[in-house]
Amino acid sequence: MINGIVFVGGIHGVGKGTLCNRIASSLGITHLSASDVLKWSDFSADPSNKQVSDVSITQERLLINLGKMVQPDRIYLLDGHFCLLNKEGKIETVPDEVFIGINPKKIIVVSEDPEIVCQRLSDRDGRSYDLSVLEQMQITERERAQHISKLLKIEVYEIRSDSDDELKNIIND
Repeated sequence: MINGIVFVGGIHGVGKGTLCNRIASSLGITHLSASDVLKWSDFSADPSNKQVSDVSITQERLLINLGKMVQPDRIYLLDGHFCLLNKEGKIETVPDEVFIGINPKKIIVVSEDPEIVCQRLSDRDGRSYDLSVLEQMQITERERAQHISKLLKIEVYEIRSDSDDELKNIIND
């Protein structure tokens, strides 16, 4: 994959998509959501269902579609996840090979107070979420971001969802 991708990870509802939209618009770069790249509706009839039936197959499709979309000499913000809930509702990490295939030039993990995330998800999806699962997912996201950073020998940055200026500085650095 062309190394113009800044990967912005975080759990569902953390605010990474909203943050990426604001930054992409202000910097004139392209924001891609992993779920949009996947054409999520092919995998789930219910967009509020955050469980993935097969994480490996889903991520393989992400890489194929990204390869068709990404152009040389452009910068992309790709928002996605370092871990997902599988069909059993268990946290499953996205395989290393996916990040090797994406080959991001930078990794950013967006974090937020789990209670805020829980409320956002409830407002957005009309469903209740287990706060302890969201807390554990956020811990797993951070740990996986650190692991992928070491694997790819690139720096990882942790920011909050309201850190517009910090994200701009990271991208422009």
